[in-house]
Parts: sequence; C-alpha cells; structure tokens
Amino acid sequence: MGDAFLSRQNPSRPIIFGAFHRNHIEQNIPGNYVIFQFLGDVQQTYRLYCFSTTQNGKQFVYQAHIQRIHQGKRFVNDICSMAGFIAECNVANQSLSFIRISTKDNVKGSLKIPIEMTSEEKRHKLVVCMAPTYALIEWRILLLGLVIIRHWPKWPILTDKNPNGLVLSRGIEESHVNCLLFAKPWAEMIAFTDFDDILIPIQPMKIYSTVIIDILQNLANQHPQAGSFLFEHRDVRMVLPENEQGLQLDNFNFSFLINSNRKKECTVWRMKTRVIVNASRVDTVNMHESGINRLGYVQVRVPCHQAHFYHMRHSFRDQAIGQFINMNNLVQLLNRNFQKRLQTTLQTISKQRMNSTLTGTLDDFDKCIIEINKEHFKLKVSRCMTPHVCYLKMKRLDSFLVTIQIL
Repeated sequence: MGDAFLSRQNPSRPIIFGAFHRNHIEQNIPGNYVIFQFLGDVQQTYRLYCFSTTQNGKQFVYQAHIQRIHQGKRFVNDICSMAGFIAECNVANQSLSFIRISTKDNVKGSLKIPIEMTSEEKRHKLVVCMAPTYALIEWRILLLGLVIIRHWPKWPILTDKNPNGLVLSRGIEESHVNCLLFAKPWAEMIAFTDFDDILIPIQPMKIYSTVIIDILQNLANQHPQAGSFLFEHRDVRMVLPENEQGLQLDNFNFSFLINSNRKKECTVWRMKTRVIVNASRVDTVNMHESGINRLGYVQVRVPCHQAHFYHMRHSFRDQAIGQFINMNNLVQLLNRNFQKRLQTTLQTISKQRMNSTLTGTLDDFDKCIIEINKEHFKLKVSRCMTPHVCYLKMKRLDSFLVTIQIL
C-alpha cells in the first residue's frame, strides 16, 4: 500500500565524456553543429541545453537533440540500467574550443565541456577501432602503423550507484562510439573489432598488402547506399606459439600461424557479426551491428561466402570439423613486414626480451564465460551481460603487474 504513494526522485546526472565538431560534409542543413556523448539512465528523459558565444559576444542557446546509441535491437530492451547517448547542438561557429551544457535553459550553473580538435590532417582509407582490453589481465601486443592510444578511464561513482557495472559489457559500445566520433574527420571507413578478429580473404592464400581496402571498395561499389557492413566471423583454430623465456623481440616471428589450419565453414545459421562503417554515414555503432545510420543510409549484411572475419580461437580444438586453410602467404607477409619494422620503428627495442604470457588460466576464463552465457538465456540476468567476474587468476606469486608503454 505504501508503494502507491512513496516514490524516489531520480536526478538527471549525465556523465559527459566527449564533444566533437560535426563535419560540414555530413550535414544536409546549414549551420555549425557539435555532437557530444554522455552516459545516462535508460529510464530517464533528458533535456540538455548548449550555450555558445558568437564573435561579437552574443550568447547562443540551443536545446540538444538527444538519441540513445542503442537505437537498434536493444533500444526497447533495458537489460542494463545505464547506457550511452549522443546529443547534437547548433552552435555559434565551427572554431569553438568549448561549449557550456546545462539541464536548464540558463547558463548559470552550466558545465564547461572542451571540444576535441581534429588530430590528423591526412585522410585515411581505413581506421581500426579496438575497445579497451578489460577482460584479460596479462597481455602483450605489438601495435604497428599509425596508432593513437586514447585514455578510457573508469566512470565516476555516483552517490547511489556505480555506472561501471550497470552498462552493457563494461561500455564497449560507448568506447566504439567515442572512437567513431574521434576518427570521423580523417577516416573514410572504420572497422570495429577485437584483438582476435582479422579480415582477410576467404582463401588466405590470396592475401596481399591492400586486400582489405579492395574488399571494402568492391562492397561499396555493389551497395552505394550502404552506411555500414556487417561481417560474420568464423572460428579459426588458433595454435599458440610455445612460450620461450627471455625471447628477444628480433627473434620472434609469425610462423606459428601455419598451425592455424582449420576454419569453421559458412552455414545458414546466423553468426555474430563485426561492423565496418562508412564514417560519414553513421553516428553510432553497437558491438555486433550499426546503430544510427544517417540520411537514409542502411546497414548491409555481407554474405559469409563473400567475406568474413577470421576469429582466432585458442578454444577451437576440434580437428574433425571445419575446412582446411593454408596460412603460408599470410605468414610470409607478416614476417616480411615485421622484419622491416625491426629495422625502422622497432629498432630501438629490437634487442629487448619479451615477457611470457600466461595461457594456462585461459581455460578458467572460458569456463566462466560459458556460465555467464548460460545465464543470459534465463529470465533473471544479474550481471547486465558483463563478464566482470571472469578475470584471469594469477598462478604466480606476483604482488602486482607493471606494463610499460613505448610509443
């Protein structure tokens, strides 16, 4: 009976974590626009106002147009209590370094938000966005080419809730959208992927240096209205190299990939997808599909037999299923390019010894993920589809782990 008249006011407390100028080439109406990203309560209706100043000092006020980034399949399924939103405002001019944002149409008490400037002048054919590595404690990876590492901190704990545990998969989709908005000014196509997913020809012996660009260009020619492409990914038997203690970097090679010789075949059964977008045609992406496509552009599902991602899985061990694949050309290409790097960008660290990665605990991680997935098929889901309990167990007696980032 008391529940009928007792209520709790849920205040409007968006957490803003990025603001960017909208490119004029993306607009179909005149004006200068800023798009910003924030985290909010899915049960809350937000009204935000942007304040900017013209060159003659006149204040410009605009009520933001707000959309939830999960405009796709999860828009009506509030399995998580918090989610990402994007908001767009008309502002005074294109050269602003900041705007002020408030929940009221009064600049008093507004929050000053810096606008990120374009970091790259050269336009690139393809940019790859990878989400923060939150699942594995120990990892080693060589980042080659044009690499920008963006800081993605934990979100602030509010007075009555911790948003870090209330967002789908620890905010992977929010980080993807942030990377999309960041790279839009200097990227034609953007791929959103994990460390263990690679896009190569369905016949890996046909690989060459620019093959991905050619695959995407052919698809774009076939589908001129495409805003995004959804690729299935097929599990590939990943045989990890033997750990060699103290191996020097210049003694490393990719020849172990020759043993990755089995791949699951394409089937009628719909598989999870990876997303590659035309940067100017979308505003959001989800983990396995595009979100908001702009100006009538659509997402296109690429048939598996035409192109798909290779999902390099150490847990795919069944030799009796799948088709045989030959990775020799890929190995030669990687080894050749890696040797060039050792003589140029990696020369200063080429004699350093690499730390061995603990792989024995991956089995525990796999079992934990399987149990989490089982829970998702029940009516009661307690973890918001976030495997945050599946951190690797350390089998050593290390008190802490230190990683060194070399740029």
